Amino acid sequence: MSKRTTGDVFRRTAVVAGVSAVGALVWSSRRRSAGGRHEMPDLPGAHEDGTFHVTPDGRLQPD
Repeated sequence: MSKRTTGDVFRRTAVVAGVSAVGALVWSSRRRSAGGRHEMPDLPGAHEDGTFHVTPDGRLQPD
């Protein structure tokens, strides 16, 4: 068996800490990113039918 020196242990600890820090930054930035396709609408019911409808010729008409 080879002996582990203090430098080897420090180097391994520094690498593990660096990888963990980068992983935490990536996870945090992806989790907090604004927007995205699963974002909730600003107002309740915003995704539901409003008071307008589209006519066959493509115009908006009030209900």
